[in-house]
Amino acid sequence: MSPARQDLDREFAEETNRLIAERLPLLTLAFALVFGAAWIFEHRVHPNREVAYLVCYIGELATLGGAALLARQARWRSYSQTIAVAATIVLSAWIGLYHVHVGGEGEVLALALAYLVTGAMVLLPWTWEAQLLVAVSAVVIDATATALGVRSTTTLPINLLGLAAVCALSVAGSAFLSRHRRTQLSQAAELRAANAALAEANQSKNQFLASVSHELRTPLNIIVGYTDLLLEGHFGALPAEATDVLDRVARNGRSLVYLISDLLDFSRMEAGRLLVRLAPVELAPVFAEMVHFVESRIGSSPGVHFSMTHPGSLRVIADRERLEQILVNLLSNAAKFTPTGEIHLLTQPPCDNTVAIEVRDTGVGIDHADLAQIFEPFGQGEVGKRLGGVGIGLSLSSRLAHAMGGALTVSSEVGRGSTFVLRLPAAT
Repeated sequence: MSPARQDLDREFAEETNRLIAERLPLLTLAFALVFGAAWIFEHRVHPNREVAYLVCYIGELATLGGAALLARQARWRSYSQTIAVAATIVLSAWIGLYHVHVGGEGEVLALALAYLVTGAMVLLPWTWEAQLLVAVSAVVIDATATALGVRSTTTLPINLLGLAAVCALSVAGSAFLSRHRRTQLSQAAELRAANAALAEANQSKNQFLASVSHELRTPLNIIVGYTDLLLEGHFGALPAEATDVLDRVARNGRSLVYLISDLLDFSRMEAGRLLVRLAPVELAPVFAEMVHFVESRIGSSPGVHFSMTHPGSLRVIADRERLEQILVNLLSNAAKFTPTGEIHLLTQPPCDNTVAIEVRDTGVGIDHADLAQIFEPFGQGEVGKRLGGVGIGLSLSSRLAHAMGGALTVSSEVGRGSTFVLRLPAAT
């Protein structure tokens, strides 16, 4: 037998015993109610049997109640099915003994045993082998009671045949239910294995992204640093043509650094290792940094106009580095998707102890059908797919906003532009 099959059999047995231990009290209660109600009719028809019925009823309740209590104990829980089978057989014997003692009717005995067998199949999710033991015991007890003098209205063994048919059906039903439950357990095990494999693959992906991002960011920072030194004239004057080329190299190098930083932070956030340090942050210096960033980004796009509304003395509770990272992503997207038009960075007056930072553009806009997926990892609209990109900037920005106690939302219209709103707690 394969290890997987052994694990499935063990899990099936453990679940069977657990479910039986949980449901034995329900079987006890159902039996007590039904046979307690039957006592009323028995008393009316045969008042002379009252003492015998009471003794039998107490014995039956003690049998089921004792089994339920025993199966609930930790040391006996793994034997719950065996305990339940034994209790049900003893219960059948109590019913047969009562009818033999009072000279009862065969039809009533068969009906009571049929009820017990069927109820056990429905309420106790045990194996078909356990149901077969109970069913055979019920048939044997009915045949024995008939031989010992239980009366019947017919000379033909119709009651016994009917009970045998019910018992056979109960075994078939139990086999079907057991097979269905085993199939469910097998599928659940396959899903767990698949989820574990996916989690391992996701972890490997995150480790790969982190490693590659780290290895790429270091040399890129060096390249950008030396390019800035060249542009600043530390190595002598440069021709105008060279300055223009180096300026483009620097801008694209910074874009790559930002992208790689996003990849690294995304992998850290997926692994739950990205830290956010919250503190009061003044927006004016942050906005000044963003002006420098956007102007360098759209320097070669004369058709795009950038404006910024000074935030005054507004402050928010945030991680300044992460706040700048979010705004860089939003402004980068605005510049990317606004070939001509305007980009505006502004704030709204504090409301409900939050400050709203808005990035508006008059670019291509986002289709309404794509709005739901742009904040998902690697989610992009149709325009984004055409213009390129990996689709993690907005996802990372949204998660960073939530990590800082805020939220990132968007409203957009195709052909008229987009407005991204970053809401953060206001600092007093």
